[in-house]
Amino acid sequence: MTTLAVAMPVDDRLGRALELARGGRAAEMRRDLTGALTHYQEARSLLADADLTPLYANLLRWSGSVLRDMGEIDAADRLYSDSISVADQTGATAAKASALNCRAVIAQRRGDLDEATALYRRAARLATEAGEIRLAGMIEQNLGVLANIRGDLDAALVRYRAALRAFEEVSDDEAVSWVLNNMGMLLTDLGLPMRAEASFKRGLTIARARRDRPMQGVLRANYAECLIAMQRWDEAARELRFALGTAREGDDGAREGEALKLLGVLTREQGKVDESERHLQNALEIGLRIEDPLLVAEVFRERGELRRIQGRPEQAILDWGNARDGFRSLHATLDADQTTARIEMLQTQVNGQGGEVAS
Repeated sequence: MTTLAVAMPVDDRLGRALELARGGRAAEMRRDLTGALTHYQEARSLLADADLTPLYANLLRWSGSVLRDMGEIDAADRLYSDSISVADQTGATAAKASALNCRAVIAQRRGDLDEATALYRRAARLATEAGEIRLAGMIEQNLGVLANIRGDLDAALVRYRAALRAFEEVSDDEAVSWVLNNMGMLLTDLGLPMRAEASFKRGLTIARARRDRPMQGVLRANYAECLIAMQRWDEAARELRFALGTAREGDDGAREGEALKLLGVLTREQGKVDESERHLQNALEIGLRIEDPLLVAEVFRERGELRRIQGRPEQAILDWGNARDGFRSLHATLDADQTTARIEMLQTQVNGQGGEVAS
């Protein structure tokens, strides 16, 4: 803590810390992650030797979320754990529920879906106790994402609809745009691209009205996948260029990797093999660096398809084997089974032509 901070009365320090927290939140909205982290760290420094408060618990959690988006997963998890401890000591039920939700996101990202589910359920109970309708809706949505990963698409849709109702009930347009994004992704997976497009377009209308550029990037990346499914290549390319730009503006590795993966899919479908190879390799490197096992598994799956198209069955089966193992570690049963089916089909084709490929 600085000498000036020590000299400040406690009430003044609390007021200044609150101002810094607001500045950090505004920086996060702009995806200025470095700026947000600086604001939060300065606010925490002001409160370091004061009595613990719910604000301090929130500052720890917000700092953790910035670090998570920057790919610092272990450091983020430690801050979430510290936030829970402070929330317990100050009786801040809502802050504890929020930190548990964040720890669940980390567990999900690491591939520990059972732990993520348990943490989400604890968070949901506390959010309900605290009357936190928005947080309860966020957790419902996150449980829908887990159901989607596990291949239980019907359960995911039920969760998303419940979350959407909760957010609409409190007129929370920002959160509504989150759910519409996830519903659009699910509808794309279900082979309903026109319904998915309607969901994405509604979400984009909200994000544009709110001038939420980062959320526009997320929506436009996933809308691009829907457009790829409909073979609307030029539109998909335009959406992905925007998504990649916003991800890089905010130094958001996860979103950059997702956009690059989809660019790899798009260029592969257009027959641009070298360009596809480059995008997928870059996405894979990002996924490994930020420890995102789902992104890594998805990139291996898409690169396996590229290898198949190139007439390189051994490499295709190797990539698909890596993808299958990744999906299995995440309990992504549907994706794992579909990838296994691809491997078996290609092995059958190769063996039928007199070759043999080991799995």
